[in-house]
Amino acid sequence: MKRLLFSLYGFAFFNKFLLLTPVYAIFMQENGLNDLQLSTMFIVSAIGTIVAQAPITMLTNKFGQRWSMILGQILKAVAILLWLVMPNYVGFVIGMFMWGAQAGFRSVAFEGLVYDSVHAYGARREYSKILGRKSTYESIGTALSAFGSLLMFMGYDWVTWASVGAILISMVCLMMVPYRPKQNKKSIRAGKQYTMRETFKTGIKICRKTPCLMSIMVLTLLVVNVPFLDDFLSPIALQIGIQTEYVGALSFVLLGCATLGQRFAYKFKKIPDLVLCCLIGAVGVGYLVFSAFYSLWGLGALGVAYMLFYGIYTLLYAQFQHMIPTRHRSVVLSLYTTLTYVVYMIVCGIIGLGGSLGSWRYSIMIQGILMMAVFAWAILGLYKKCPLADDTV
Repeated sequence: MKRLLFSLYGFAFFNKFLLLTPVYAIFMQENGLNDLQLSTMFIVSAIGTIVAQAPITMLTNKFGQRWSMILGQILKAVAILLWLVMPNYVGFVIGMFMWGAQAGFRSVAFEGLVYDSVHAYGARREYSKILGRKSTYESIGTALSAFGSLLMFMGYDWVTWASVGAILISMVCLMMVPYRPKQNKKSIRAGKQYTMRETFKTGIKICRKTPCLMSIMVLTLLVVNVPFLDDFLSPIALQIGIQTEYVGALSFVLLGCATLGQRFAYKFKKIPDLVLCCLIGAVGVGYLVFSAFYSLWGLGALGVAYMLFYGIYTLLYAQFQHMIPTRHRSVVLSLYTTLTYVVYMIVCGIIGLGGSLGSWRYSIMIQGILMMAVFAWAILGLYKKCPLADDTV
C-alpha cells in the first residue's frame, strides 16, 4: 500500500509540476493572441478531451489504465514541444488539442486507477482521504510550477524542456504502481468497446439506473468548473498590477489555498449536507467580492473561495466515485469527463467574453453569480434527496 500511494502521489505531483504553467498563456499572447483568442485555446483543449473520450475508453479497457496514462503523457510532452517549433496560432491549437486529449486520459484512466487500486487493497473507506492527498500533491506541483515565471530570464526553451523532464518522471512513477491483476482485471478489462455515441448513451443509462448518481455527477462538475480560473491567473495577475516575472505568485498563493482545501477535506466527510450547500454559496460570494475590488486587496476573498471550492469538490467527487458500479467505471468516468469539458468550454467562453469587454473582472463577476445559482439548485433540488458528502462509514 505504501508503494502504491508513493507512486500515485508521485505521478500526481510531477504531472502538474510544469514550469511553463504560469507563462505559456503570456507566451501565446506575446506571439499574437488577443484575449478572446487565448480563451479559444482552452476551448480547443476541452474539445480535444471530449473527442478523445471514446478512444481513451477503448484503450483503457484493452491495455489497462497504466499504459493508457503513459500514452497520454507522451501526447502532452509532444504538445508543449510543438510550441517551440510552431509558436503561432496553428501550432498553439494543435498543441492544446493534444494536451486536452492527455487530460482525458488522466480523468478516465488515472482516476479509475486510483479508485480501483485503493479498493483492491481494501481501503475503500480511506478513499476520500487518499483523493484529498492526491489532489493536494497535484496542487503543490502546480503551485511550485509558479516559480517558472521567475526563470523566464533563462528563456522559454529552458522552461519547456524542464517541464518535459517532469513529464518523464511522472511516467516513471506510473511504472512503479503495483498492480493486483486478479482484483483489477474485471474493472479494467471487462468493458465492451464503445464508440463515442455508445459511450455517452451507455453512461447516461448507467447513471439513470443508479439513484442520485446523475445528480451528484452534475453537481460535482459544476462545482469544479464554474469557478475555475487556473488557466487565466497569469493575465489576471497582470491586470491587477503584478509584474510579469512575479505573475506566478498569484498561482502559488491561490493554489496554496486550494491545497489546504483538498488536504483537509476528508476531515469534513460527515459534514451536514445543508452546510455543504451553504459553502457552495460562499464560493459565489467570494468571487463577487473579488470582482468588486479587483485588486490585491480582494485576493483574500478569492483565496477563501478557492480553498472552499476545491475542498467541496473533493468531497463530492469521492461520493460520486462510490456510487459508480465498478465494472462500468471507465464508461461513467468518460461520460463525466465529456460533460465536465462541455461546461468548461462554456465557462471559457464566458471568461473570454469578459476579457473582450476590457477586463477579466466581468467574467469573475458572472462566475460568482453562476455559483450562487448552483447553490440555489443544490438547496432546492438536491438537499434531503441525495447524499452529497462522502457517506462511507
